[in-house]
Amino acid sequence: MRILYYSPHPHLRIEDQTGYGTHMREMITALKGLGHEVHILIAGRQTVNDKPVPLPQPQTFSGKKVLKSLVPRLIWETLKDVQLIQLDRANKRQLSQIIAQVNPDIIYERSHYGMVSGIAVAKAHHIHHILEVNSPNVEERMKLSGRSLLSFLASKKDRWAFANSNHVLTVSTHLAEHLEITRIAQKWSTTPNAIRPGQHKESEVDLQRSALHLDDAAVVLGFVGSIFPWHGVDLIIEAVAHLRQQGKNVQAMIIGDGNIRKELEALADSFHLTDEIRFVGSVAQRDTFAYTELCDILIMPKSNAYGSPVKIFEYALSAKPCIVPNTSPVTDVFEHERDGWVIDSNLNALVSAITSIIDAPEKADQCAHHWHNKVISRHTWRNNAGVALSKLQ
Repeated sequence: MRILYYSPHPHLRIEDQTGYGTHMREMITALKGLGHEVHILIAGRQTVNDKPVPLPQPQTFSGKKVLKSLVPRLIWETLKDVQLIQLDRANKRQLSQIIAQVNPDIIYERSHYGMVSGIAVAKAHHIHHILEVNSPNVEERMKLSGRSLLSFLASKKDRWAFANSNHVLTVSTHLAEHLEITRIAQKWSTTPNAIRPGQHKESEVDLQRSALHLDDAAVVLGFVGSIFPWHGVDLIIEAVAHLRQQGKNVQAMIIGDGNIRKELEALADSFHLTDEIRFVGSVAQRDTFAYTELCDILIMPKSNAYGSPVKIFEYALSAKPCIVPNTSPVTDVFEHERDGWVIDSNLNALVSAITSIIDAPEKADQCAHHWHNKVISRHTWRNNAGVALSKLQ
């Protein structure tokens, strides 16, 4: 089949070393791996079959920062919504042109706030449409940026999209229920994040603990991901401080970067842990596995209520004991003390889980291998692609 993979978001780039970048790249690879011909239209990086395609860009204002400071936030956010509506109309025309060129059997769309061009074009051309929903777009936008006079319209468009797509995919059951997709959609499936078997072997980086000034005898805690407040990296630093006060030789390695890294470095310094907490910085996604191989325990301290953290699946490839947050999307796939340790996101729970792993290494190893085998057999991008294409009638 011919599949047109479409992302209308004007800022998400497929080459970005982030969760969404990984998701886009791996789903496209998986669809191709199933033998399908995949064409690509991604607004954040305009490509069709890897050839540049012009796509209208959002209008930019001269003196944007000055203007933003003068315009009330509600009006500014409304102007941004108007801009998205204009872009979505232009995308609709572009999609129609591409359809005339490649005649796709399916449009696979990654949803974005207030943008419904993919579904509208699919309906107009009688093409099967698949909608991938990764977050509550309207709520997330209002939380991050604020309300717009057109927020209600974006909500209305979301519900129209859920009802008119042929098959809606969500990363968790919680997200589908929260958005009422289970009631609205014609067909609906859950596709949590996943891995591609063998991807951890692609790195050419050869690392030793000594190169990172880590103690060979220490229990090294690892985190991989963007460093934002909602990921709870501060808990890892506090846990290291607490455990070292108890006489345990524990260090941590933080792989990734983000807007609170300096605050976290200052926190580590306040605990006199500058030599015990290693901030590696940004690393190519394929190389993160070379760093996690040096760790003894891999941790995802926090996550939001609806998301499926891709890192907990990638952690499985290293077959190391994992500590993950007690959220519905995580517990949908991860069983406490069978796949690893599920915790409430607080210091006492994290310290207790780390201590349990240190004190019961055989059990920890069994959990690590159980999670590894589960992910390899059930949670692959190819499996997700198969689910996406499973309801074509």
